[in-house]
Amino acid sequence: MPRLERPTDQPIPGGGSMFDIVLIGAGVVGSAIARVLSQYRCTVAVIEKESDVGMAASSRNSGVIHAGINYAPDSLRARFCMQGRKLLLTWCDELNVPYKVCGKLIVAPSEEEVPGLRRLRSTGEANGVPGLAIIGPNEITELQPGIKAVAALHVPSSGIVSPYAMTLAMAEEAAVNGVTFLLECEATQIRPVDGGYAVDTDRGTVSGRWVINSAGIHAGHLAQTIDPEAPDLYPCVGEYLILDKQVGESLAMSVYPAPPVGGAGLGVHITPTTEGNVLLGPSDEYVSDPETTSCAGKTADQLLEEAMIMWPALPRHLVIGAYAGIRAKRTSPSVGGFGDFLIRQTPSADRVVHLIGIESPGLTAAPAIADYVVHEILHANEPLVQKPLSEVVHRPWSTRFDDLPEEEKERLVAKDPNYGDIICRCEGVTKHELLHALNNPLGVKTLTGIKYRCRATMGRCSGGYCLPRMVEILQEEHGWEPDDFVLRGPSSPAFAGRLIEERHD
Repeated sequence: MPRLERPTDQPIPGGGSMFDIVLIGAGVVGSAIARVLSQYRCTVAVIEKESDVGMAASSRNSGVIHAGINYAPDSLRARFCMQGRKLLLTWCDELNVPYKVCGKLIVAPSEEEVPGLRRLRSTGEANGVPGLAIIGPNEITELQPGIKAVAALHVPSSGIVSPYAMTLAMAEEAAVNGVTFLLECEATQIRPVDGGYAVDTDRGTVSGRWVINSAGIHAGHLAQTIDPEAPDLYPCVGEYLILDKQVGESLAMSVYPAPPVGGAGLGVHITPTTEGNVLLGPSDEYVSDPETTSCAGKTADQLLEEAMIMWPALPRHLVIGAYAGIRAKRTSPSVGGFGDFLIRQTPSADRVVHLIGIESPGLTAAPAIADYVVHEILHANEPLVQKPLSEVVHRPWSTRFDDLPEEEKERLVAKDPNYGDIICRCEGVTKHELLHALNNPLGVKTLTGIKYRCRATMGRCSGGYCLPRMVEILQEEHGWEPDDFVLRGPSSPAFAGRLIEERHD
């Protein structure tokens, strides 16, 4: 049987023709732009260097829907956060992506930090954030038992969302509506050509009349290939710990510290997730390697120590995993703090748009950034023709079988026995959900891609039970060979080889 086909086995489509828009980067912002563009009559290609969308910062963050208290009034971060929050909730409803408006506490463990809460309240009120209130220990305990603080800023409009589900749902809906996704395709240069611009990649050249550079930490470098005045970006790694769902049963809302002055992040916070786990983090450390996602043991101890200042009884023995993500910061290590988002059109090439330094609240702001780029830049220069609603395919994110009412589960099992075959006990993932994840519109065949689409291997045993079952199904029913099993892409094989070679007597 032939090897499983990979994106790099496919020629770049178009046969040398020019797309209307070439979009570089399929993170949450790029996928949001792709979703908006898919509702118009235009040809769009999305270039993504990873084997799936949203594999960098977009899936490696806190999953917080920010309310808008941390960003200077009149900044792009404040504007897009406030607009994006409203749009994000609407899009989640449209796409059936899990979210919850659970609120947030920003706590002051000592009196010295209370003025910082007042400053945040003033900033939030200037941005139009509703319901902000500074509360005392008794009210803190009522809202979230176990938190130790002399005061806290209550932010009721903050929330949580599944960041990888949001990114995947937007991209997959864009794909079924005609957007071309070129995965495992790394952009290296943008240059002018007749009638538009060429994006050189490690798989060939993709040309478009417009180019939108939304390449995350690499956006600054790519911008400089056609726009020498574009600024540098600085990678800053943030590590997280994942706590068991047992902890999530005791946490009703996010808990943040009063933000450190000049810090590269908002401090180590305690955040529930839509799946029931709890996150601790992130750390913040400037690094030289923009691709690093490694986690250090000493950082884990630091995260636990800082979180336990706010929640002394936090059960540290229930840590079940860790991950790290990279922030694309405009501020250097010597400056620290935060820079504003930059949306820049190259002066000598005004149909090339760069999105630079889109760090937090990039997830919350993504729909508003997409709306701005498509309607206030592209459409304002070249009016786009909207598709009739009858031509736009609606593709909602699948509700997890484990979350369905019992009567609905029984109906589905009677209809398809694969619903009754549980392959992941920790997360209640069925064989039907595994196969649905495998048959995704983007053609992703990595174990991580399957994981993010159905949550198999994301439980407390980290795949100890379900991974062998997944391998068995994919080998016996879909013909996968050992070399076909990769974690994130071609450079991360799941298996090093066979322990016992098969004999053919």
